[in-house]
Amino acid sequence: MEHIVLSGTKVNLDYYLNEEVDEADQGEVFDYFMEAESDDVEEALEEFEDSFSEKEMRLLRIKFLSEVAN
Repeated sequence: MEHIVLSGTKVNLDYYLNEEVDEADQGEVFDYFMEAESDDVEEALEEFEDSFSEKEMRLLRIKFLSEVAN
């Protein structure tokens, strides 16, 4: 899915993420990725002190890339 988004295709993950991750938390992750020097998932997980699972963070990153980068 990451490769699809990086190639320019937009995806809508709201149906899943809105059930799994609070919207305020999603906003915090978006703000982090907007200001971060890297979009590395491991760095993001460290920044949020494992408040999110790796799967959640990867999906949030994909959503971010789909909405902001494309």
